[in-house]
Amino acid sequence: MSGSSKAASEARDERLIAQIGAIGDQLYQAVDGSFDFDVHTDSDEIAIQELARLNNVTLDAARRTIGELEQARRELEARVEERSQRLNLILSASNDGIWEWEIDSGQVTLSPRWASMLGQHAAETRQSLESWLALIHAADRPAVERALYQHLDGLSDAVDIEYRVRNARGAWRMMLCRGLCQRDEQGRVLHMAGTLSDTTEQRLGDPLTGLPNGAYLDLLLQEKLASVPRSPLSLVKFQLLNVAQLFDGAAVEHAIAALRTLLQKLRQRLPARVALMALPEHTFAMVLELDAVAELDRLLEPVEALFAEPVAIGGRLVWMSHVSGVAIVNPQEATSAEEWRHQSRLALASARQSDVGTRCYYSESLRQWERQQGHAEQLIRAALANAGVRCFLQPIVDIVSGTARGFEALMRLEDPDEGLVNPGTFIEVAERTGLISPLWEMLMDQALPVLNDPGMLARFGDDFLISVNLSSRQLMDSRLLDLMLAACERHAVPQSRLQVEVTESAVLSDPVRASRILERMRAAGIQVAMDDFGSGYSSLAQLTSLPLDTVKIDRSLVLDVDTLPRKQHVLAAVVALCQRLEHGVVVEGVEDWETVTMLREWGVREIQGFFYARPMPMAQLIKQFELPLPLAAAGASANDAAG
Repeated sequence: MSGSSKAASEARDERLIAQIGAIGDQLYQAVDGSFDFDVHTDSDEIAIQELARLNNVTLDAARRTIGELEQARRELEARVEERSQRLNLILSASNDGIWEWEIDSGQVTLSPRWASMLGQHAAETRQSLESWLALIHAADRPAVERALYQHLDGLSDAVDIEYRVRNARGAWRMMLCRGLCQRDEQGRVLHMAGTLSDTTEQRLGDPLTGLPNGAYLDLLLQEKLASVPRSPLSLVKFQLLNVAQLFDGAAVEHAIAALRTLLQKLRQRLPARVALMALPEHTFAMVLELDAVAELDRLLEPVEALFAEPVAIGGRLVWMSHVSGVAIVNPQEATSAEEWRHQSRLALASARQSDVGTRCYYSESLRQWERQQGHAEQLIRAALANAGVRCFLQPIVDIVSGTARGFEALMRLEDPDEGLVNPGTFIEVAERTGLISPLWEMLMDQALPVLNDPGMLARFGDDFLISVNLSSRQLMDSRLLDLMLAACERHAVPQSRLQVEVTESAVLSDPVRASRILERMRAAGIQVAMDDFGSGYSSLAQLTSLPLDTVKIDRSLVLDVDTLPRKQHVLAAVVALCQRLEHGVVVEGVEDWETVTMLREWGVREIQGFFYARPMPMAQLIKQFELPLPLAAAGASANDAAG
């Protein structure tokens, strides 16, 4: 090659290199991620021009791809944002917060929603697992830790645990924690995440009243008892006895609104820091930092006075009835929340045994009363299981004819250890527990055969009555008449020889219904007697409104009547009134001859009392009881009357 040709070739190569370098310099812009340019060349070389066009095509394809990727990214971000908003909306609507536990670092991240549920600054928080667990109630923390680690170890499908946590205002909240683990291909846990739901309203709130419930009371009692030093403390309970009156004839929503209004007024009369809590059976509780009875009385009297004010509902006024019980904690004695609540229940139960409006303070005597009640219930159940019900008979004597007008069937229980147990020990418990009905049925199966017993018929004839007592619970039992008629048929005795005795207190719970039931009994041939008339409060109106055959005058009007002139006047007036109303009269509790002669002078014929006979089993009655001679006129001798 000649020298000139060689030089021309080298010059051409240098131009090509320079032109390729120029194209390379332009392409360096793409290194920074910029593809918005075109490659230019002024070369006459076809290859260089093709290289520039090829780069421009590549850049154009890259721009289109980047544009498509950017659009896809924007669409993806939009979808993620939309779904995030939906998730946040769902979590907000469900009152849920979010938590995430990073296993390797041991840190827990909590969402702003979780912070706001606890009354904290609503910002995302990051803290150690121990800091998170430290907020949980001490009694609940072990169960929460077990739930977390059981799922972490693969022993459970998910975390699902409810616990109590204290919020920033010092109040307890209920939280439902749910969560799942994320694992890699080898099953190694990467992190655990889930939701926290505030279930306080469902778990610690009473849906009817909107007040805190018994579970909240337990928390409060435990907290108060654990404080050091412990303040003076009293647990007070109110029970509304006639809430049903609010719902009688009124729309349910109106009755609930009236009850809530009453409770709001009650709450306003309490100190601001005292919580009012709702318990079952229309009972309400509060914890007071007082232990002096005089101070408690001063605080509670205006609160209880609210119940003397009528509640307006549906155009009518309803007065509420209540009782209350108070259990004072001795700061020097260790006690538990369970024991404290139990003492308050005993105080309230004792108040229910007394008049409406009674307030009862717990004392150790109530514990003894509880033991006696429990013992009595066991006696009843043992008697029912072992046929331990015994029927005793006490004569109702017609002193004019010298005959037995009838016999009252009285219940006794036979205990293997204590022997015969008098009804005063167990009747109230039997009525309260509902065991009076099976006891009464056992008594009837012993009392009705007395009417057909050959020994009784030989001694006392075939027209005497058997008289049995009915409790208020039995009187209101819709099956009562059918049970009595079935028993009479089973023992082949006429209903006309059966008499039932009801007390005025049994009737007063629902006088209209009681009157209808007694009318049905009389229509079936069963006789009806008002028992214990004159004991406690007695309404003379009942003597005219109730369907009665006989009035049995209580021994309280007879006791010491021969020595108390004023009492004589009362008894004489009651006897005369019953006679004018044409009711039969039986005077109970007669124990001496002077009373017998006095009653005879007033025209009384029928007497029941120890003067003639104490209650005794039928066999003993047949063997030992002697009928008195007829007492035809006033002033007959004691020997004649005694027979």
